[in-house]
Amino acid sequence: MHLKKFAPTIYILVLLVHCFLLWMEQSEIARITKILLMPLLLLYLSEVLAPTKIKSVLPKKLIALAFLASWGGDIFLLYNGNLFFIAGMLCFIVAHFCYIILFIKIQALKRSNGFLPILRVIVLIVIGAIIINHLAPKLGDLYAPVVVYMIVIATMFSSAMMISLNTNTKRYGVNYFVPGAALFVLSDSVLSLNIFAYKNVFLGVIVMFTYGFAQFLLAKGFKNYLMNK
Repeated sequence: MHLKKFAPTIYILVLLVHCFLLWMEQSEIARITKILLMPLLLLYLSEVLAPTKIKSVLPKKLIALAFLASWGGDIFLLYNGNLFFIAGMLCFIVAHFCYIILFIKIQALKRSNGFLPILRVIVLIVIGAIIINHLAPKLGDLYAPVVVYMIVIATMFSSAMMISLNTNTKRYGVNYFVPGAALFVLSDSVLSLNIFAYKNVFLGVIVMFTYGFAQFLLAKGFKNYLMNK
């Protein structure tokens, strides 16, 4: 019980230590801190994911699957090579599909409130297309998977936007889901630039810092939403 209570604090500390290790180029030790992150968030969520604790207003298995798939992605991306990169990307695609379904369960897309989210998806796709065009000579066989991933994460961000446009769910969207989704988009954009173009230590720190807080905000959003329903 005490460990669950302090799981968010431990998570933030582990994330900061991980970023510091990356900055110091202690990559072997950083592997350990990285694989601790998602289990700590699952521990944090365990109270609301338990079958008997909170009435199920969202598919709890999808929440668990999203963070388990992210954990798998974290592990695969510890290794070099196209196969590991594709495996990691597939894991995160699964996570994003889970998030999309969960966000739609909270607030579905409607004709009356769909303009802004769709517009932002278009903007994200245009920005993504510029990044992919910049990286195209270095993507090779990964070009198509990266394009698919870009579309999926843009859709995830749009789904999160829907939550902030409804009065009943706005606080969850504004405080947790939209900033979490936005940080995820930023993290993956910097990750692609860093992997295929720049290979910069500082960019690697930015990737994990934004990713870590993205997942933390999403987890906190799901927990607060479930506990207040």
